[in-house]
Amino acid sequence: MSIDFDKIEKSLAQGPTETLKRAALAELAESAEPRAKKILETLARDKSMAIKLLASSYLKKNFPDGAAVSTTASPAENSTPAQSPSAIKTQAASATASSAASQSGGDIFQKIFDADFIKYAVTPLIIIAVLGLFSPFIPAFFFFSAYLLLIITISLFYDKQIAIPSVLAVCLIAMLFYAMGLVINFRPTFLLMAVFTLVGSYISIVATELREKNINSRSVVEDLKSQLMQMKKLIDKRKDFDEAQKDMDLVTKMKNDLNVKSRRLGETLIQIHELISSQKTDEIIDRVTKLLARQIGAKSVSVWISNSKFHSIYPLGCSEKHIDPQRYMNMNISLDEETIVTKVSREGGFYTGGELKKIAEYEPFSAEFDIKSEFCASMDAGNKIVGVINCEEVSDTFELNDESKKLIKLIADVAAWALKNAGDLELSKRDLQNIKQLSDKEREEKKKIRSIFDKFVSPKVIEEIMNNPSGLSLGGKRRAITMFFADIRGFTSMSETLAGNPEVVLDVVNRFHSSMTDIILANGGTIDKYIGDALMALFGAPMSSKIEDDAYNTIAAAMAIKTECLKIREKLIHEGKTPVNVGIGINTGEVVVGMVGSTKMMNYTAIGDAVNTAARIEANAAGGQVLISRATYELVKDRIMVNTLDAIMVKGKREPVEIFEVTGLKQ
Repeated sequence: MSIDFDKIEKSLAQGPTETLKRAALAELAESAEPRAKKILETLARDKSMAIKLLASSYLKKNFPDGAAVSTTASPAENSTPAQSPSAIKTQAASATASSAASQSGGDIFQKIFDADFIKYAVTPLIIIAVLGLFSPFIPAFFFFSAYLLLIITISLFYDKQIAIPSVLAVCLIAMLFYAMGLVINFRPTFLLMAVFTLVGSYISIVATELREKNINSRSVVEDLKSQLMQMKKLIDKRKDFDEAQKDMDLVTKMKNDLNVKSRRLGETLIQIHELISSQKTDEIIDRVTKLLARQIGAKSVSVWISNSKFHSIYPLGCSEKHIDPQRYMNMNISLDEETIVTKVSREGGFYTGGELKKIAEYEPFSAEFDIKSEFCASMDAGNKIVGVINCEEVSDTFELNDESKKLIKLIADVAAWALKNAGDLELSKRDLQNIKQLSDKEREEKKKIRSIFDKFVSPKVIEEIMNNPSGLSLGGKRRAITMFFADIRGFTSMSETLAGNPEVVLDVVNRFHSSMTDIILANGGTIDKYIGDALMALFGAPMSSKIEDDAYNTIAAAMAIKTECLKIREKLIHEGKTPVNVGIGINTGEVVVGMVGSTKMMNYTAIGDAVNTAARIEANAAGGQVLISRATYELVKDRIMVNTLDAIMVKGKREPVEIFEVTGLKQ
């Protein structure tokens, strides 16, 4: 691998940190190129002892011929993490011997002229020597002590090869100055010089050994730290690898799950397509139950259909392995009952078995229809709930989560549309029988209604009743209508006069009744009954638009009858018969209208106090007079002309009844 020397030299020239120096040494560890030697020699003079030792070690290893090492390399720096302890000791001893043997004077002078050495060793040495030799105020003991302390310092931070020459140099300088007569304070002798040299050398050797031991110890610690850092990096890499492996396993699992879901989704879509394409009810039910069994794990499923006409719900089909198919298929439940299926059919949505149990705690379901449920979903076709799908039993693989809920609801809604499109909801076997029974029943009801009203109401009203039978409330219904009563005045005396000829009396009565009936029917009224020479009619029953219009139509019919009866009266006078006329009474109020009688004989009529009041008002009307009550007048006062009459007392009333005589209609 090629080494970028330019990059290394540039990084070392820009005030490098110890990390950059170590990185450079790592790159140069195996290089034998000249530029590598130059960089290693520079690093061998570094302030950091660890850097010096590493650089020296690489120089000796890669350049054995002529490599100059500035300091003794420690065993730890000259060994690799893979070496054994014995190998490290052997290599350390070899490196120490090689260092001592190859040390030269050039190295010493190179160190002496190093800037840091001059600053921390040479300068203090000169100061101490000058003060000790030339100052009369500095005692010899201070000079001796300061010199020894400096020797220890040089030995600790550099080595004995520098400390010993320093001792000799100072001694020689002292002797030279003594010979020249320049020494003032310190008087060296040969004996003192010898002792001084031996003591300094001994101190230098001891201090140097201590320094080397300290360097070796620190080097071992640094190497141990380096190995621990490398071990930590390996552990971190292993952890990262394990995490990455876990992530890969998770991704693989997710991929497999996705493949399974994708395959299931494909199968589900195919089955849903087949479900939509089905045209028969039994086929749709079979596909729905099998689809829920395969994709969800629903073992026992029933499909219920809601019948709005009969206000009930019943099962249309069950799965093949249903827990109790005979009991379920025989159920036909009214929607008013409180059961699981009726609740979901009325309200729609999706309910789990747990939710239904909670509902049953405060709204108990019917004990008569004991329906089990693991889940129940409504079948929605647009805005209409067609029915429900109820699951009574599930397999061990069943898991109800958000995904399965959505799938169940999708299947239920697709089944609803399939059943609706197939057109079999109202044409199932049971419904066909019900429709036939309903048709026969409706036909009989319509025939009975027509027989009752055919001769008493207008054809238009009959047609409206036939088209909308619900508008006719059989059995009685409270409503506000207007009652019409008419009676032939002078009928009793005419009957006495023509006692021997009753056919003539009947002819006269029929003339009046025929005319009045035609006019009443033409104005939308209903003939309630004929009571001898009297007639009762209803306006606003069985069909009504507005109560105000019903009241006005009653008065309009009365005024037309008044005019027609005058013509009949003139004809009777012309024929020489007793001239009779008709008195009319009208009232509006709330009554009960409906069928009255027995199952064999029924009549459509109105019952109530307002009917009696209308009859009493009619009893007070003279021939050719139309009287109305205050209640009727208030509804049509802006559309008619009246004369206010005195209030009358009528039977059954404590207070007088206000009446008005109608004189005409406003255009």
